[in-house]
Amino acid sequence: MWPWLKRMLAAPVASRAAAGLPVVSVRRPPPPASTSSRAPNPGSALAPPTRVPLVAPEVAAAVAEAAESVPGFGPRRPLVGRQGQVAGFELRLAPGAERFLASRGNTPGAAAHHAGLLATAAAVATSGRAALVRVPAAMLARPKVADVASAGTWLLLDDLAAVPADAAAALRNRNVRLGVADGPPTAAAAADFVVVQCGAGGIDTLLLSAQRWRELLPRVAIVGLGFDHLEDMEAALRGGVTLAGGQLGRSRDAPPPKPLGAAAHRICELLNHLAMDRETQVVAEAVRGDAALTYRLLRYANSPAIGAKQGVETVDNAVALLGRRELQRWLSVQLMLSAGSARQAAKALEEGALVRGRVLENIARKLGEPNPGAQFTLGLLSMIEPLLQVPLADAVASLRLGDDVTAALLQREGPWAVRLHLLDALDAGESGQADALAVEVGIAAGALTGIVDDAWGWTAQVREEGSTP
Repeated sequence: MWPWLKRMLAAPVASRAAAGLPVVSVRRPPPPASTSSRAPNPGSALAPPTRVPLVAPEVAAAVAEAAESVPGFGPRRPLVGRQGQVAGFELRLAPGAERFLASRGNTPGAAAHHAGLLATAAAVATSGRAALVRVPAAMLARPKVADVASAGTWLLLDDLAAVPADAAAALRNRNVRLGVADGPPTAAAAADFVVVQCGAGGIDTLLLSAQRWRELLPRVAIVGLGFDHLEDMEAALRGGVTLAGGQLGRSRDAPPPKPLGAAAHRICELLNHLAMDRETQVVAEAVRGDAALTYRLLRYANSPAIGAKQGVETVDNAVALLGRRELQRWLSVQLMLSAGSARQAAKALEEGALVRGRVLENIARKLGEPNPGAQFTLGLLSMIEPLLQVPLADAVASLRLGDDVTAALLQREGPWAVRLHLLDALDAGESGQADALAVEVGIAAGALTGIVDDAWGWTAQVREEGSTP
């Protein structure tokens, strides 16, 4: 059964209902994704939720049996804000859940199902990021469903006019946003946001549609989805789109050949020292030759992420504390960050690269592989081209990578290629294909969403602590 259903259908709820006592709201602890209560600013600041009602017991039994075999959300997809940061997530249903809900209509079972989806969205929103989810308007006429939606949730509705006025007002009072899909603009929609798709018409058609909506609703937020190329996503953000979702790691054209910058070149030298198994003293001496790198290494060694009992004051001590594998991972991240912030979506790309690395590292840990850190590096390097804005072959040429890693990165061949195909499927939002590839790798399809969620949570926590791994 889904974890959220286990929580909501737990024995204490059933026992209270059996005793004729009301089922009250409970405080939900914030997820480990972030310790911050600050909200991003995709349109306006949204206060994170503090309480989420439980599903009513009268609808719980109707869905319990069916939920045993029905999947829920697929892996979340990032939504990029105007400052180039990950400002939210699009929570998409897994194909099996879409078929399940389509067959159930407006039944109590479907209502309980949607309540669970909204509870999941509310948990995501507690991190201070928007959670975009599709919900039939008819479901919001059910108080036991509508009451679950919390601040930070963006509800994309099939018919906003069908939502009872009092229900819509109550949702907005809780900082829930109500949106509609693109179509002929009408002021009667009274939408808080509009979702426009980047389809065959291209980016210019999307921006023209956004402009028409804003002429009628000047304060409406525009959410652009379906971008197949990073350049289009960045152009949409520059054109005034509030949130943009699509394939972060896919560029339309390969960047022109150019040499690596001085900072990236020095980091490559350090990585090669480790690959050649040079002594730790040699590595430490090379780090000391770069003041900025020395500062970042000492900051990381003294961060809560490492948990050193005493302060680390020298590069030699920092290198010894981290160990060669952790130092290799740290240097891989520094290579990514050496690109600077030239891109519109630089912050989101950096976070996406960290997530890619963490996903492969988590998979390696689950499979009991001896060096999960190498998989972290593989995942991170798979997004290095759009970050450094140099051809991937040029970016990795300076690194002494193993043949398997090089083949996977450059030709998508060899034993590690399937893992990069898995990352690509996740980036494209193809949850069914991603599940199939997970099984091929050796991971149960149902475990993939948890692996991805953990990766986003870990990345947000690391950034919140101010320590980059």
